[in-house]
Amino acid sequence: MRDLLDHADLARYAGQFVWLELNYDVPENRAFLTKYGAEATPMFFILDPQDEQVSAMQPGAMSLPELTQFLDRGASGFFAKKQTPADRALKRGDALLARQPVGAAKAYQEALRLAPATWPERELAEASLVQALQDGRQWQQCAETATTEATPMKRHEIFARTVVAGMWCLASTDPAPWSDAALRKLQPLAEEALSLSATVRDHRDAIYRTLMYISVNRNDHAAAAKWGDRWLAELDAIKPDSDEERSALDIARVENVQIFGDPARILPALIASERAMPNNYIGSLRLAQMESAAKHYDETIAACDRGLARAPGANGRSWLLQIKAQALMQKGTTAEARRALEEALQAAQAIPDEMSRDMNVKKINKALGQSTGGGPM
Repeated sequence: MRDLLDHADLARYAGQFVWLELNYDVPENRAFLTKYGAEATPMFFILDPQDEQVSAMQPGAMSLPELTQFLDRGASGFFAKKQTPADRALKRGDALLARQPVGAAKAYQEALRLAPATWPERELAEASLVQALQDGRQWQQCAETATTEATPMKRHEIFARTVVAGMWCLASTDPAPWSDAALRKLQPLAEEALSLSATVRDHRDAIYRTLMYISVNRNDHAAAAKWGDRWLAELDAIKPDSDEERSALDIARVENVQIFGDPARILPALIASERAMPNNYIGSLRLAQMESAAKHYDETIAACDRGLARAPGANGRSWLLQIKAQALMQKGTTAEARRALEEALQAAQAIPDEMSRDMNVKKINKALGQSTGGGPM
C-alpha cells in the first residue's frame, strides 16, 4: 500500500482531504488508534472534521480503483447534501466495524434491506457485511454469506475482498459438515479470484494462506504442498521495486513455510533480500527465523546479530533477541541464552503498544523461568 500511495495520482482530491499517516509503534498515537479501534494494519479512516466521526472506513490493502472509490465515498459522506437511508446505514456500519463488528454487521444488513436494487454501493455493503461477520467470529454465517454474495458479483476487487473474508472464516474453524459444504462452493470462487488481475497482492497471499490452512486442517498435505508451491512460484516471479515490496514478499514466503513446507526452500531468497537491504533489520529477522526453522543455529545467531546492529526499535530488538536465545539454547549454551533473554526483556519493556509489550514480557518471563529450570524454551 505504501508504494501505491507514494505513486498514485490523487491530484483531483487536493483541498478535500488532510492526509495523516500514523505509525503503529509510536506511543503518542495510541490514543487515536484506540479511539477508532485500529488494531491491525493497514487500516484507513476518513473522518468528518466537524465531529471526528468516521465517514468511511476500509481495512486491508486496496488497489488504485478501490482507493479512489473509498475517497469518493468518504467525500460524499461529508459533502453530499442528502444521503439515502441505505447510505447512512452503510456509514454507520463503517463507524462500528473496527470496534463493534457485530453492530456493524447489523448496520450493513440494514443498508442492504433499505437499498434499491440499483444502489451503487450494494456490492461494497455486501463485502463489508462479510468482513464484519468475520471480525465478529461468526464463522458459519460469514462463509455462507460470502458464497451467496460473491457468486453474482462483478469480478473485480470487491469480489476478491469478499472471497478472502469468507475463506478466512473457513480457515478459522475445525472441519464440520457445514464448513465442508461451504468450502465446495467457496473454493472455486477463491481459485477464480487468483485468476483475476484485479486481485491485489495482499488478497492473493491471503487466498493461498487460507487454502493451505484448510488443507492442513483436513490432513491433505498433498494439497497444502500444491498450494504452497504455486504461491512460492508466484512470489519468486516478482521483481521487487522497493525495500517495502521486498519485505512484503519475504513475509509471505515465511508465512508460506510456517504453514507447511521446507524452510530451506526459501533461504536463498531471504539471503538475497538481506544483502539487498543492508540497513533494514527486518531482512535479518526473517532470515534468522527460517535458519532456526532449518536448525542452522550458528547461522541463526549470526543473522540475529546482523539485525541487532541495524538499529531496530524496541519490538524488533526484543524479537531478534528471543530468536537468538532459542538458537543458543538449542546449542546448549544456556548461560548465553539467558543473557539474551534478559536483554530481550529489557527491550520488550520499552515496546510502545501495551498489548504487544505485555505479550512479549509474559513470553520472555516464561522462557526465563524455563531456562532456570532446565526445561525446553
